[in-house]
Amino acid sequence: MIEKYLPDNWNNNERAVITYNHSLMVARAAKLIASKCGLDEELAFNYGEMHDIGKFFLSKNEIYKHPRLGYNIILNDNMGIANICITHSFPIINEKHIISFCHNDMEEAELLINILSKIPTNDYIELIQLCDKLSTINKYIKIETKLLWYQEKHHISFSDLQKFYCIPLNNIKEKFSKICNIDIYDLLGIE
Repeated sequence: MIEKYLPDNWNNNERAVITYNHSLMVARAAKLIASKCGLDEELAFNYGEMHDIGKFFLSKNEIYKHPRLGYNIILNDNMGIANICITHSFPIINEKHIISFCHNDMEEAELLINILSKIPTNDYIELIQLCDKLSTINKYIKIETKLLWYQEKHHISFSDLQKFYCIPLNNIKEKFSKICNIDIYDLLGIE
């Protein structure tokens, strides 16, 4: 599905190839978890594959705009995927965090908050939020491992990291582990 939306010559761009590989890892994890908990596997795969589509159209300095750009790209074709694109980075909607995520671009933050406040969460949104943080470009890792990398890259304080990511994502992980009757880390082969 993602190929329909990719820009020409995307595979000649190293950052785009990394995003593509990460998106496939998210899609595979989402499909596997969906298969164990009664969700639509194909839908979960498509959501995972498309969650970062906005990144393919932005410079490195504008990458923070990818949730809303992905939402806008897909909105007329598929509202479900559009909602995944804009929600996948925000397990909790918090104004302070969104402003920080947007590098203090207040216009972008306001647009994000306005859209996010109107989208009710569901199992697929939570699934992609979880799988996004468990996935690298070639393996699955623990939430805390990914978030330590995220902390270094984005200079997020430990307390904010806990509040905006660790606690909600661990709650989502436990929810899916309970539904699947297997720890998600075990299901994905995470040590």
